[in-house]
Amino acid sequence: MDHLVALSHASGIAAEAILEKLPESGITPDSLVLLDHDSNVGKRVPFAGGYLSLQDQGKFDLAQCSLLLMPEADAQMESLALSQGCLLLSHALESDSPAVFAAAGGPQPELSYTQTSLRLAGAELASLLPVLLELNQVAPLEHINITLLRSAEFHGRVGVDELASQTINLLNSRSVEPDIYAQQIAFNVLPETSDPRIESDIRHFLGNNSYTVVLQTVNVPIFHGLAAAVQLRFASDISFDGCKSRLAGLANVTVENGPVSPISDCNQSFNCVLSQFEQAPNQPAELRFWLVTDPMRYGLANNYVNVTDFLLKSYL
Repeated sequence: MDHLVALSHASGIAAEAILEKLPESGITPDSLVLLDHDSNVGKRVPFAGGYLSLQDQGKFDLAQCSLLLMPEADAQMESLALSQGCLLLSHALESDSPAVFAAAGGPQPELSYTQTSLRLAGAELASLLPVLLELNQVAPLEHINITLLRSAEFHGRVGVDELASQTINLLNSRSVEPDIYAQQIAFNVLPETSDPRIESDIRHFLGNNSYTVVLQTVNVPIFHGLAAAVQLRFASDISFDGCKSRLAGLANVTVENGPVSPISDCNQSFNCVLSQFEQAPNQPAELRFWLVTDPMRYGLANNYVNVTDFLLKSYL
């Protein structure tokens, strides 16, 4: 049987999250091939209650496949997919085309049969969009200010390993030499330039170019998860309790009253948790809250699998 779907970089953190979710799209072990670098060929990866062996992504014939999911940037894999007629899905593409996002129970993405690659929404954008899209239905947004607190997993296993090794070295009074990060990340916070495409993608999905978007990204010394401090201003006054109620009705979203964190509430979870809602009495058009999630699962994997499911049912 020809393989229908291929997943590259299948030993990575993002791929691990996608593989947990992928069986929900109806993909079975005999219709999936897992690809990775030649150094990992032969290793077995869990999928759908069993295991699949990794194959060499540099040598595999992608002409057998309808879809290639590519959760890490790789120019060679991108070229192979395009040259061998395999539709490429990846959040790591350098393309400036609008991102593709599909939420559970939400509107279907608008795609063209002529497209050869799709730039999917990344982990951060896909984690924020369900909430922003819902609140924009309450009243048009005028100002969006978001501070993203990004864990080591955004840099893959090498980022997690660097944080771990630095932590051990510092606790044992040994020096550290940063590699992935510009400076020491253990017991530290480091600002990072935000991807400018996130701002343009938010404007694209909300369908409004008149508001301002301010994004700040900070690398924090935790291994997994994403936290975001969100401040919004609407074009008109809003109902504080009404907003909380609408958000609580979203799929895979929970609204809590007390403090939450990525570690305590969203570790290896396909859900998002919102808390710390605030609205000053003299600011009825503003709303502030705290968002925490496992971005590789709730953000990235959910989007990859939702788009894959849509393509398999409607396009392929």
